[in-house]
Amino acid sequence: MIAQLTGLQPLAPRAYAAGDKLEASVQRTSRLLRESWSTDPSTASLPFPSIDLLPAGTGVRKVCSDPAPTHDQGSVGIYCVGNARVLLDRNLLEWRVKSYGESAIAYWIATALAESLLSRRSDISSLPPAATNLQANCLAGVFIGAAPTQMSAEMKKQLGPALSAYSSYQADRMGTRPQRAYALLTGIGATEASCSDTDMLALANGRVPDPGVLAELEQFKDQRGSSSLVAVMSSSCRPRPQAPCPRRINGLKLSASGKKSPLP
Repeated sequence: MIAQLTGLQPLAPRAYAAGDKLEASVQRTSRLLRESWSTDPSTASLPFPSIDLLPAGTGVRKVCSDPAPTHDQGSVGIYCVGNARVLLDRNLLEWRVKSYGESAIAYWIATALAESLLSRRSDISSLPPAATNLQANCLAGVFIGAAPTQMSAEMKKQLGPALSAYSSYQADRMGTRPQRAYALLTGIGATEASCSDTDMLALANGRVPDPGVLAELEQFKDQRGSSSLVAVMSSSCRPRPQAPCPRRINGLKLSASGKKSPLP
């Protein structure tokens, strides 16, 4: 199944220069994801966060005034509630782009945008940290899946960035590698689950409606396997009752301004 779902076909290598070329890629990807944001009924009326690629050598926590959680060490990108900005670590992003191409840019911007939504929740969420991060990955999949056709199929369908986003020792707070990949696929619309609190909590506990998909993603939980993996989905969003394609942000009660860090 996973061969059909991801194809496991390596992308043709591409050279990505530092500096202006990376900045241009970030700006281009941001514009595409902004279109996803502006066309979703749940986010269309909300301000789109500023997306900043930081200077080389400047980590995201040097710029963000939010209390620094211990779980996000090595994060390529975060949403900073204090200044309502998506912050990207240039050095770390360049390294990810060398492995996964522009799909890494799409993944880290989209997950930070998802964090911005979770910081706006006006309802009470009691999700544990792992489920909260999985929900961010799922919402990121919604943004990526709804992006205009100018975003390449490879850029939309890469699983590598989600698999390698965090180390194994962070799994209790960030979810496991296969769980993050499954969550991203869910947002894109390629699983039987949704981005709801209920489904993301179940995923964090290893329960999904299509366990075969999660079971096959488990083979990539090893660091050595995931670091070299370039997984490209061959399937696309599958319409389901009450869940058309592309998927939409549903079920979140969002306030006009962010109030807290989305990841406990």
